[in-house]
Amino acid sequence: MRVAIYARVSTDRQERTQTIDSQLTALHAWVTAQGHELRPEHIYRDEGASGAHLDRPGLDSLRDAARNGDFELVGVLSPDRLARKYAYQVLLLEEFRRLGCAVVFLERPISDDPHDQLLLQIQGALAEYERTVISERFRRGKLQRARAGVYLGGKAPYGYRYVPKRDDCPGHLLIDDTEAALVQTLFGWLIEEQLTIRQLIKRLNRSAWQPRSGRRPWSPAVIHHILADPLYTGTAYVNRYHYVTPQKPRTPYPAKTDKTCRQQRPREEWIAVPVPALIDQATYDRAQAQLARNARLSFRHNTKYSYLLRCLLTCGLCGLAMFGRTHPAAPAHRRYYLCHGKDALLSAREQPCPRRAIKAEELERVVWTHVTQLLSDPRQLLAQFQQFAQFTGTEEAQAQAEAHRWAVRLERLAREEARLLDAYQAEVITLAELAQRRQQLAQRRQALHEQHAQQERLWRNRLHAQEVLEDLTAFCDRIQSRLAEATFADKQAILQLLIERIIVGEETLEIRHVIPLRGLPPSPGDANTFNVPLRSDGVVPAALLSEPRILLTQCRPQA
Repeated sequence: MRVAIYARVSTDRQERTQTIDSQLTALHAWVTAQGHELRPEHIYRDEGASGAHLDRPGLDSLRDAARNGDFELVGVLSPDRLARKYAYQVLLLEEFRRLGCAVVFLERPISDDPHDQLLLQIQGALAEYERTVISERFRRGKLQRARAGVYLGGKAPYGYRYVPKRDDCPGHLLIDDTEAALVQTLFGWLIEEQLTIRQLIKRLNRSAWQPRSGRRPWSPAVIHHILADPLYTGTAYVNRYHYVTPQKPRTPYPAKTDKTCRQQRPREEWIAVPVPALIDQATYDRAQAQLARNARLSFRHNTKYSYLLRCLLTCGLCGLAMFGRTHPAAPAHRRYYLCHGKDALLSAREQPCPRRAIKAEELERVVWTHVTQLLSDPRQLLAQFQQFAQFTGTEEAQAQAEAHRWAVRLERLAREEARLLDAYQAEVITLAELAQRRQQLAQRRQALHEQHAQQERLWRNRLHAQEVLEDLTAFCDRIQSRLAEATFADKQAILQLLIERIIVGEETLEIRHVIPLRGLPPSPGDANTFNVPLRSDGVVPAALLSEPRILLTQCRPQA
């Protein structure tokens, strides 16, 4: 009789311990004892496949061959090797029965006798129960290890390498110097230069840095995950997410599990695990603020109409942001700025905001006129910036520390290259291995030189910002030279550069200015200077939409 045999193991560990080979040995012995005919192509196996699912390559091939009538009998060691769930066992047995193919379980042959069918149901239920118990025990064990401070997960995040468990030492993360340098550089580019993810990708693709896979281009998802992961501050979180069945599946193809939609658990259920830190918490917070700002300013949120004051307006009555809306009309469109609080349902408020719509042309003209007048007569800005005229040596100390780290990294690369030459002279490695390793070292050295050059450019920018602070009139003159012929994009860029927020009141406009001087630290005695914007007393009385009454707030450097 023509037969086929099927074997399955659930995990790679079972595969390594020859569990699947023992199943095949028993099945081959059964075929020989019964005198059946077994062809090599009718040996089906699934290695590392869960019995709780039907989408298994070996099982699919077995079902296809049975549908073609290639054999008349299938041999399996036990029912739980065919499927863990009783419902799946019944489905497969019924399918094989319709195709005229019988199924034999070596450990307990099953016939059509009611007692055998009852026993099959009991075995299937016990197998499903066993799998549930094992899964729950495994989950609780992982949580217990996490509470003990053990990092879980064999694949290390970018910037680290994972050290597996050895003897009494649990698995843990160690900093990978090469990748960690790139992680710190990415945070610096995001914060200091306010780059977007797309701009970071372009810069990385032009540099010598390569992804961990070694294949370019860099993925935006990888970069965003690095910049948004709180792990780099020194704390990894376990039990952060749970998976549920999606209400609207993205693909019609079957998945290994029904629960493919990830949802975040409440913060109190997270388990913190300490890991080596690459950045401090303040740097991470500034990076998240910049990512949020990039998302607000992204042009994918505004694809049809342009608004000069987009992402700058706040309603003074309810505190929500204001957005632009255009009403088509002849002969020209009418543009307005509306408060998000007008829709009480979407804003989850009891009453809608009473703020009336404001004509966009008039509001934009008022704000732009105010900015041009302010830059034409910078004495107000000069008066407000007198307190920032003194600087400490913090920036210089940071630059010296960065130069020292750069020199240490170059020295480490030189030592690695010397050890490679010694290994080649001692005939430990071949000439081809030496050439490959030296090429990798050359790429890392080039990346370090590019990083150092970038840091020097940032330091020169900071010195330039200090010069601008010392002579703010020159800064205003440079900006003012572009005001006369400024395009819409130029105006929008200037407003985004100079204005932090515009609060629209009933009869007033409160404009909070921010001068783009990066990296200017406060003095030790003025720790709160940058956090609390001090408002001046300069008030120009006027109507809102003709000559606005503008409250000039304290100008402060942009962090």
